[in-house]
Amino acid sequence: MVNIGFFCHSNFTILLVGLALICPLSQADVLKFQDEAVATQQLILRFCYEDKQLLPYYAGNGAIIPADAPGATIEHLQKVANNVGITLELVRQPWLRCLQQLENNEADALVAAYEADRAHFTVFPQGTNNEADSRYAINQLGLCLAYRFDNPLPEKIRAREQEITLARPLGYRPIPFPANTVLVPAHSPAHALDLVIEGRVDTTTVLCQLNGIDARERHLTMTPLQILYPPLHVSYGYLMVSQQFYRHHRQITEQLWQELPKMLDKARYIQYLKYPDL
Repeated sequence: MVNIGFFCHSNFTILLVGLALICPLSQADVLKFQDEAVATQQLILRFCYEDKQLLPYYAGNGAIIPADAPGATIEHLQKVANNVGITLELVRQPWLRCLQQLENNEADALVAAYEADRAHFTVFPQGTNNEADSRYAINQLGLCLAYRFDNPLPEKIRAREQEITLARPLGYRPIPFPANTVLVPAHSPAHALDLVIEGRVDTTTVLCQLNGIDARERHLTMTPLQILYPPLHVSYGYLMVSQQFYRHHRQITEQLWQELPKMLDKARYIQYLKYPDL
């Protein structure tokens, strides 16, 4: 005789259709079966990131994932994913496409700074004010002003009278600048630096701090530029997940957020600044 009670409570999800015919299953039972089926498989997190080198976070260009030195952020994520028992699937796309895929639930996660206009389609660690909680950031970045050694930029800032020209790449989000700053558009960060080196503008912004440690990008050591500390602006990167991923895997997501700051290797981020630009 078939033990119907046994079948009604087994975790063999392939029998769900047949079971519905021989014993009644509530919606809670169906959800339980689905959760158990997911638990028996290793979860895959589809992580999308920019297809251009952005040291120290991402190394290499194009869709290929470097096997040996993929970037400090990728190494960081790989360690955490392994620690919580999930598989990290890496996908490289243009940045705006990554954002679009996250909004469409075609990608599961990316790393980005908190912005109010992203809040409607991303899920991130939140504090009591419903904004991002920096305690669970994956990394921290400080931006400083870079200027020619013969430019009296500090005096200009203190005087608050003389105009300060600042090269800023097109499309970059605004950050707080000194009140007497005039922005000059640049095609790229490299172009902005060239404008400063050539003396055509007073300054531009450069990475100067990583996870609380003062840092200098490798290529800046070969220029006649000085860096003005402390950082003009500090931002935090967060592991942001799609609404669909969070809805299905809330516990895993919150575990990832908890583990990321614990497993942060600050020295590894600094080491990547010595890697050659491509």
